[in-house]
Amino acid sequence: MPGLFLHSADALCLGLYSARMSNHPFPWREAFLASLRDRPIVQCACDAVGINRSTAYRARKDDEAFAEAWDDAMETGIDRAEAEAFRRGVVGFQEPVIHQGRLQFVYERYLDDEGKEQWRLKLDANGQPVPLTVTKASDAMLSLYLKGRRRAFSTERTELTGADGGALQVDESKRAARIAQLMAIAQQRKDNPVDDDFI
Repeated sequence: MPGLFLHSADALCLGLYSARMSNHPFPWREAFLASLRDRPIVQCACDAVGINRSTAYRARKDDEAFAEAWDDAMETGIDRAEAEAFRRGVVGFQEPVIHQGRLQFVYERYLDDEGKEQWRLKLDANGQPVPLTVTKASDAMLSLYLKGRRRAFSTERTELTGADGGALQVDESKRAARIAQLMAIAQQRKDNPVDDDFI
């Protein structure tokens, strides 16, 4: 499978599962687990082996060993996604430079036969021009990574206080009247729907 790699622990886990399932009549399961390790999305794994989701979930329900291997595969895939989120949010990634709609390339200085300094395209090992890139980091990805790892970042709170920081006083009669008012507005909208053509 393209882009699939297994760490030694993953290979051992897959090997132990393979040993337990060697006589099992469902040959799609190992490829399914490998797909989950590569991309921890159940529908993608189902598509990769040509089964529907209900078949996969039925097998999971009926086979405890398969359910455990499924969970391990998902954890491996999620670890890979988390590592990629860290890379994009902290280490950064290379983004090509586009100027006036055109990809820019790296140039290098060299001395010509007459000893004059000149510029030329820098080529890679295959003789292709090297694209000009800048390193960028994603603040949004960093925020998501931290929210996943630290509870303090993932809990956004709004605290309401009353006068002078004291307890918030709720007038129950005003509250009930406001609820009744909102319910009446909702009922009116339900009874007289707005024509979307005039919005």
